[in-house]
Order: sequence, then structure tokens, then C-alpha cells
Amino acid sequence: MLWEKKFTKDSAAETCKALVEDWKNDNLKVFVLRAAEKIESVREFYETLFPFIGTPAALAEDVNVGDRSKQRTGKVWMEVRFDPRFPDAYRHSANAQPLHTDGSYIPTFPNSTLLACVTNAGSGGETTFLDSVDLVECMKSENPVLLEKLMSRPVSHSRSGDSRSECIICQKGAKLHVNWNYYCVSSEIGAETRNMVEEFHSYLLSSSAIKAKTLAVKLQPGDSVMWKDDELLHGRNSFAATKESERFIWKCAMNVGVF
Repeated sequence: MLWEKKFTKDSAAETCKALVEDWKNDNLKVFVLRAAEKIESVREFYETLFPFIGTPAALAEDVNVGDRSKQRTGKVWMEVRFDPRFPDAYRHSANAQPLHTDGSYIPTFPNSTLLACVTNAGSGGETTFLDSVDLVECMKSENPVLLEKLMSRPVSHSRSGDSRSECIICQKGAKLHVNWNYYCVSSEIGAETRNMVEEFHSYLLSSSAIKAKTLAVKLQPGDSVMWKDDELLHGRNSFAATKESERFIWKCAMNVGVF
């Protein structure tokens, strides 16, 4: 599942070209770029690499703009930055973030998300990934009845004026797709669907098999990670932080390989 390469400022463009080529490999889903030297301005540096990676989408959200239904800014980049003023916002808290997909409520969400690290807390803060194939294999063994429901009953997600309704797990050709964010599930779903959602949420948090199959990637300053958003779930481990911006990552939606 994991693709990982080191780069220098001089080799970054060629490394990104290799990433785009290997993106076509169905067995690779998480792509990590490791900086071999200090990057002075991380966001600006990665903007220079966009022509070699793909096309960003202006889907950024900002907690300062409004409530969860009105946070869209029209910009490309958003901050994932520790800020104790917003303890209930995952983008700004030090709490562990449950497994989810970023495009759960956006029908036209790009094929990836890009995280570019400015700084990271010394302890914790890893980005976590669970392959959709591993998810299904775990559920076949541990909860096949719930799996059948997830693959046959559409669930509506909504936020920031967007909505999307499809099965949480879906077989599309040879690929297993996922679409899930517990905190973006529509409040208007029926009782049976709500029970299914709650059961799946609890399962992901409690399953030892899921935990064993989850990959943790720790980003260091200058590093970045991209992943196939609808072919895996991702989240974040909790981290230790006492000062604002101890963990600071720039995030944007990205269509890798689309120019």
C-alpha cells in the first residue's frame, strides 16, 4: 500500500513525476514524499510542484468563517494546526481523529488529499491509513452482517452546502471504494440507517483487527503525503502539544495526475 521516496529541492520535480506514474498502480494507495533537506516555506514550495503532481481544488474550509455548514473559503489551502481555542475541531485539536474519507459529502471530490508538514509534535500526531481491502477482510471475519448492510444501504453525508449519498463500502469493478465520515453523516437519515452508522463507528474504534491493519505515517517538516481518498480510510493519532502551532500541516484537495 505504501510508496515512499526521499527528495531534494533539485530532485523534487522528477520525484513527483515518478509518483504520478506509480499512482496508476492499484496496489499503491499512500504516497509519502520525504524531504532530504530543509524546506524554508513549505506551502510555497509545494505550490511549485503542482505542475508535476496534478490539479488542486479550491475546497478549503476555515473554522473562523462560520459553523460546520458554512466554512468553505474558496481557497486551495487550509490549516491543520494545533490551536487550543478550538478544542472541538479536529483540524485544531490534539485529539485522535477517527478513520474517515475527506470527500464523504462532496460528489466531485478529487482523487486525493495532500498534507504538507511545516512542523509536528514530538510525540504522536501520525496520520493513519486503513486500506479498503483490509477493512472488508476484517469485517468478513468479525462482522459480516454489518458488512452486508454497509455495501447495500446508501448513507447521506452533508456539510458546507454539499451532500453525497452512496454506500459506505462499494465494489466498483475490481476496486473496493469507501465513503465515510461519522461527523458528516446527515441528521436526516432514518432510524435503521442511524443504527448501522453507530455500529460501524463503534466497530472502527474497538476492533483489534482494524487496529492491527492500520498504517501510521509520521510526517516531519518538509514531508508530504497524498492518498487515494476513496480507496482507504484515514485518520490521526493524538499528540502532545502545549503551544499553538506545535503541529502545523497545510492541507489541500488534489487531483493527482490530472493536469
